[in-house]
Amino acid sequence: MPRRYAPSACLLAAALALLAPAGCGRRQHFSVDRVDELAYPACADGSDRAAPEVLAESRFRSGPDDTRAVLLERARVERRGCLRAVTVRQVTGTQIADVEAIYDENLLPLRLWRRFATPREGARSFDVDLKRFDFRTPELGVKHRGPGGGVDYEVLRGKGGEKPRALIGPGRGLLTVWLWRAKLAVGQKLRERVLDFRGVEVLRDVTLMRHEDRDDAALGRRVRVYTIYGREPFFADENDVVLGDLAGLLPAGADAAAPPLDALDAPDPVGTP
Repeated sequence: MPRRYAPSACLLAAALALLAPAGCGRRQHFSVDRVDELAYPACADGSDRAAPEVLAESRFRSGPDDTRAVLLERARVERRGCLRAVTVRQVTGTQIADVEAIYDENLLPLRLWRRFATPREGARSFDVDLKRFDFRTPELGVKHRGPGGGVDYEVLRGKGGEKPRALIGPGRGLLTVWLWRAKLAVGQKLRERVLDFRGVEVLRDVTLMRHEDRDDAALGRRVRVYTIYGREPFFADENDVVLGDLAGLLPAGADAAAPPLDALDAPDPVGTP
């Protein structure tokens, strides 16, 4: 159960490092010959094959003071029968990140797919790095295909062997699902095993905490304030849908568009890698 905790007085002075945190001081990635390749998650009654219901949808961009230069981020949360799915696309000046995370009806992760595409200098093409993570197997198995096309496998082993219960990845929209499951009141916190895959993947225990609500001038409304790692504040609305963050990520208008990406294939979470 979440615990009561006094809100931090240093929230607005917190450092806002948004790259993946440093490793946990012990090896977590272990190469293996193969991993179990389970079928794409499905519902026993076939309800996942019906048209999905959109539960939340967000668009973000970097504000004038945000050094991350997010040109556009789109995030959508869907109900697919007994499953929940989050899809994210984040476009920056140096990379396009596509994510699909599948959760069970209790909002615990089942499968994660991510693609990092880096534009090649002077060419309308990309170096593409693909990974698929399966949380349903005894160990967290990873299938990887690098830019050269080679496929390799590994397992991630965290301290104590505990499976991740939440995900932190490119963009803030992915955090909405964690907020929905945590259901924190002001002053409460929840510490859980998390997979942070913003860079080199790391398994670690992370604290999600809710602070006092505040009126935010940039967003023009009253917002709920949360932190992860104790140093990354972000904001959500009254339904715990993420709205932006203190580093300068702001809602983007419906007409906001990313640069043309004609040379990049559409995401294929089912068929790749």
